[in-house]
Amino acid sequence: MYSRRGVVFFQPALLKRGMFGCLSLISSFAWAQDAKVTWNDAISSNPISLFPLTNNDETSSTIGGLFFENLLDRHWDTYEWMPSLANKWEISKDGKEFTFWLDPRAKFSDGSPVTPEDVKFSFDVIYMDKVESAVLKTYYDKIEKVEIIPPNAVKFKVKDLYYKNFDSCAGLTIFPKKHYTELYKKDPTLGKAEVVKTPLGSSEWILDKWDENQQFVVKRNPNYWNKETLVKEGRWNWDRHVYKIIPEQSVKLEAFKKGDLTMMGLTSKQWMLQSDGPEFKTRITKVKTVNKSPKGFGFVAWNNAHPVLSNKDVRWALSHIANLPFWIDKFDFGLTEPSVGPFGAKAEEHDPALKAVAFDLKAARKRLAAAGWSKAGKDGMLIKDDKKLELTITYPTQSKETMEPKLTEYKSQAAKVGVKINLKAVEWTSFVKLLDDKSFEGAVLAWSGSYEGDPKQIWHSTSVGDKGSNFISYKNAEVDKLIDERRGTMDKAKRVEMARRIEKLIYEDQPYTFMTEPKFTLYGHQNTVTKARDTFNYSIGTAFWKLTLPK
Repeated sequence: MYSRRGVVFFQPALLKRGMFGCLSLISSFAWAQDAKVTWNDAISSNPISLFPLTNNDETSSTIGGLFFENLLDRHWDTYEWMPSLANKWEISKDGKEFTFWLDPRAKFSDGSPVTPEDVKFSFDVIYMDKVESAVLKTYYDKIEKVEIIPPNAVKFKVKDLYYKNFDSCAGLTIFPKKHYTELYKKDPTLGKAEVVKTPLGSSEWILDKWDENQQFVVKRNPNYWNKETLVKEGRWNWDRHVYKIIPEQSVKLEAFKKGDLTMMGLTSKQWMLQSDGPEFKTRITKVKTVNKSPKGFGFVAWNNAHPVLSNKDVRWALSHIANLPFWIDKFDFGLTEPSVGPFGAKAEEHDPALKAVAFDLKAARKRLAAAGWSKAGKDGMLIKDDKKLELTITYPTQSKETMEPKLTEYKSQAAKVGVKINLKAVEWTSFVKLLDDKSFEGAVLAWSGSYEGDPKQIWHSTSVGDKGSNFISYKNAEVDKLIDERRGTMDKAKRVEMARRIEKLIYEDQPYTFMTEPKFTLYGHQNTVTKARDTFNYSIGTAFWKLTLPK
């Protein structure tokens, strides 16, 4: 599953439980504040929701995911499925039935056992009336029903083949039926305060306190049912998790340099220009690494339902205006690369024959003229039907330090071809609402990476409504058809070929101006951290790090 996030920088991945074992990306640091070992993280905005069914932004997914477990987990080095709430599983020969046996020790943090009834409810609730779970429905629409097999197993029955059916079932987040049934009676959307702020799951973490806009604190579940396994694997290493809400990258960096923060993901600029002081020679280790975890990409999303932006030539012109080579050299110091389409540049599904749209003002003018924007007013801005070609690009305030220089340069280039660009920074919660309400013209953000992701979540026309991920209202009947056919294709090589055809069609439509994606993972940590290696194959693996209490 893809999660949307504000474009601040591409940050190191932490191993965590989450939907389908997705690796969520957050900036991180650690500091022992008292006798208990405390891991402090930085997040750029307040979580919108702590309930995984109804959140779709990365901060909420990351924080909310701390409290819940899936039937199975992904291995950090092999990406193979491994036990979690279920300790055994079986796939029928025809691939249409998946049986999971629950670990009899499993229990929720209130002490109640995890039962097959809870598993069935966790699937059924996705389709309960008024629950805002449009994103998840994309991945579960081929599951016909869940049957309880006494005493401790569940069977998922599939109505149609879909290459992610098993992954969807294995990655199902499990909730206590009794608790959330009562909350559903009070709030059928499962999206209001009592639900989003009082998570009850089965993981090793429980909520301690939430000081909105300041910090978010979780602590160890003293009665966690699977502690022995985590200890054996080396993942039970601190007592508290504190998330400081710090929107400004410069403020985070100063705290890190002072020694208050033990780990921090670094932007390209921070890596090249702001991390060479004395503390980086004595107390802090810098790491530049690569791994196999899916990488996200940044983009300007154009509202395809807008009367001006509905024209493909206009969108192509707007992409020609983006001087990606200059951005990469000037602002990213060569540490990123152009993003070409809906799959990452290193993804198997990406067609290497496709190249990033060239920076070409002459081509932009030609495209605009083809769309009827050929006349300029006295101020040099293009006009048609007595209206200026004027667009507003909205972006989250926490990305201001990293994105504003690029957008300012973009605005300058746009003016050269007669397009007036306004820039507007908006707080994250309000920004997400603009997306959900489709009340924007251009919006800057990023998708987190997803291993062999299903483009239906973002690019299918059925994902336009109900707060789905296709918030730009993109519609292409041929893309829809290919996405649907690919979902039922079990041969991976054929899926790759189909994905490349999908990518080419989307590329030709330019519904986004695709920007850049990372070539490396950049971070620093205080030397009080002990780690086996800089990264595992599919995660940085900070869950395995050990923290030394300061002397």
